[in-house]
Amino acid sequence: MDSLTHIVLGAAIGEAVLGKKIGRKAMLWGAFADTIPDFDVFASPCFTEAQQLLVHRGFTHSFLFLIIFSPLFGWWFSKMFRKAEVSWKEWTLLFSLGILTHIVLDSLTAYGTGWFEPFSSYRVTFNTIFVADPFYTLPFLICVLVALIAKNGSPKRVNWNNAGLYISTLYLLFTIVNKWHVHNEVTGAFRKKNIVATDFVTTPTPLNNFLWMTFSIDSTGYWMGYYSVFDRTNDIEFFRVQRNDSLLKPYENGESVKLLKRFSQGYYCMTEHNGDVYFNDIRFGQAGGWNGADPAFVFSFKLADDGKSQQSLDRTKFKTSMGEVFYSLVKRAKGI
Repeated sequence: MDSLTHIVLGAAIGEAVLGKKIGRKAMLWGAFADTIPDFDVFASPCFTEAQQLLVHRGFTHSFLFLIIFSPLFGWWFSKMFRKAEVSWKEWTLLFSLGILTHIVLDSLTAYGTGWFEPFSSYRVTFNTIFVADPFYTLPFLICVLVALIAKNGSPKRVNWNNAGLYISTLYLLFTIVNKWHVHNEVTGAFRKKNIVATDFVTTPTPLNNFLWMTFSIDSTGYWMGYYSVFDRTNDIEFFRVQRNDSLLKPYENGESVKLLKRFSQGYYCMTEHNGDVYFNDIRFGQAGGWNGADPAFVFSFKLADDGKSQQSLDRTKFKTSMGEVFYSLVKRAKGI
């Protein structure tokens, strides 16, 4: 999830765990605890762009990291803030909950989270919520801000903080149930179109949980389509995306391509634009694909012969502005 969401969640956890003992500082240290896993971004300059994709949400997002570093942070803070009369166990609980909720929340998105690093490179992803979802974050943020303003230890402070935790948790439960509903609708849609889809993925589109992208996988490519929970039927218009592995042959032995394949979990396709070859991770969708726009993928890497492949968000490939893309997203999410 985005940094703001982790900060808000961590602040609420901090208040719930230590608010009665250290007041507003509990929110500060809770927010700190919940952002610790993302400290891996500070190592980015030491790696290539392709390597950075797997370094992020790697070991610092694992259960081993949680087990080792939560008590270490707890011990460190108990020594630094002796006057606060917060025990090592209480500090450890704060950091354990902060790191745990971070890695669990991240696993709900499409990016993939390395729960089992360094023993396994498998990335956990449930595809139930987009990496930034204002329907989850904004109500939570409002509740936490009201709690922050309220007097230390007051019932108002506790009630608003708890309300934020309850509302956000209920929304996460809604996204899980919603994915189950969408999965069933998409299964029926593939059947209507006589498309054999023994393996397919459903994932929410940007900034909402109402419009979903789906794609099935076969030996040469994918059938892709979009479904809104407000659509009157599940008669999804699927379109074909070829994998185009032939474009990959000149680069397939390069380290960058091997890393990109691993990161994409095999869900990729190759495209060519103005003589350049792009590796596209289709899990992140297309800019405006729900509206029949230019099928330019949001997550693209321009491949290079020297192995210095670079991430590329080439907006010249998009036929419409980002404002128009957002408007079309809202319009399509309302259903057809």
